[in-house]
Amino acid sequence: MSAFAVDPVFTSLQAVAFVGFLALAVAIQFAFSPRRRAILGRAKFALTSAVIATPGIAGVTLVRGAYRAGYLAEGRGFLEANLRSIVWMSGFIFLGQLAVRYLPPLSWLSRDLAQAGKAVWRARLNRWTGRGA
Repeated sequence: MSAFAVDPVFTSLQAVAFVGFLALAVAIQFAFSPRRRAILGRAKFALTSAVIATPGIAGVTLVRGAYRAGYLAEGRGFLEANLRSIVWMSGFIFLGQLAVRYLPPLSWLSRDLAQAGKAVWRARLNRWTGRGA
C-alpha cells in the first residue's frame, strides 16, 4: 500500500459532470464576451473557449475524481485519497495547459483568442482616451 500510483476509477457521473461544467463555461464565455465573439465568429469562439477551458475542467472532474475513487477503492483514507489525487490533477492541468498554449493547432486557437482580447481592449482604451474610433 506504499505505491503512489493507482488504477483510476472512471464513472459515468464524472463524464456527465465534465460535459456539464464545460458547457456552462462555454455558455458563460459566449454570453459575456460579445466583442471577442464578434471578432472571432461564433463557432470559432465557442471552440476556442472550450479548448482553453478543457484542461482545468477535465483535471478537476475526470482526473482528480478518478484517482480519488481509485485510492478509496484501494483502501486509503479519505484525506490521503484527496491529497494524492490533487497531485495527479495538478500535473494533468499543468501539462494540458502547456499543450493548449504551445502545440499547434491548439496554440493557434489560443493565440487568436488572445489577439481578439487585445483588440477589444485596444478599442476600449482608444474610446476612453478619445483617440478615434
